[in-house]
Amino acid sequence: MLGDFIPVIDEWLEADRKIPRKQRHTVWRIFCRLRDEHGFGGSYSSVKKYVRKKRFVMNSKNSGYLPLEHTLGSGQVDFGKHLYYDGAGQEQDGYALTISFPNSNKGYTQTFPSQNQECLLTGMKRIFEHIGGVPPVLRFDNMSTAVVQVLKGTDRILTDGFTRFMMHYRFRAEFCNPASGNEKGNVENKVGYSRRNAFVPVPTIVSFDGFNESLWEWCEKDAQRPHYKKKLLIAELWEEDKASLLCLPEYPFSVFRYAALTVNKSGFVTIETNKYGLSPMLSGETVQAKIFYDHVEFFH
Repeated sequence: MLGDFIPVIDEWLEADRKIPRKQRHTVWRIFCRLRDEHGFGGSYSSVKKYVRKKRFVMNSKNSGYLPLEHTLGSGQVDFGKHLYYDGAGQEQDGYALTISFPNSNKGYTQTFPSQNQECLLTGMKRIFEHIGGVPPVLRFDNMSTAVVQVLKGTDRILTDGFTRFMMHYRFRAEFCNPASGNEKGNVENKVGYSRRNAFVPVPTIVSFDGFNESLWEWCEKDAQRPHYKKKLLIAELWEEDKASLLCLPEYPFSVFRYAALTVNKSGFVTIETNKYGLSPMLSGETVQAKIFYDHVEFFH
């Protein structure tokens, strides 16, 4: 997968700026060095496409980084709210997490009962595992589950949980400027498209895990339509993105968090808006909660 080798290519191209033009790397030379010196097993065409776009940006007056919408394998992330019926037939709000890939317009969606950090990271982890790799760059808005504080420019103070997840999977996170959701317009369009198609008619969701399995099938079937601009099938263009994904880590990330909670006089503790009954015998005691997206384990 090319994504693992992009930093090496970028280093060579940057060094070429100081070398006479006739002695700079050709695409073929880059491909051969990646293969011989770094064990690259991908295609020449994937290297050629990346180098061509990278050089175009380097020769422009703008940033030396590729615009996100043109970076193979890179994606955008967002939640979208939708309605569903629970097992009792009651209306509930669900939150569908979508990762879209602007190059191919491919998208993957998983839905959850909340948009907290456990749901965000669980959804991303599941999508990574389903596609068999990790996008090298992901763009987010300044969601509180990832960002503690917006600093000047592109600097952000990130939450501990998001930072550990990002380091484990080795992707680079980029964040939109405040009130600039248009900077991730592809995923916002994909969120709306998914809501109008995968969630119409309003679904009944008894098990989120079960419903999310059916969403994989819908996502793959949806890719059998032409790209809105490039006219090739989304599934065909997706192969370019897929070739640029980072490899999955050897071990998956365990998505949960711990919280110390005080039991009230009625024997309950509160996590976000949910109350959990323990025992009045524990009134005033502190318990440890291990919080997953769909359940909580208590220890005392």
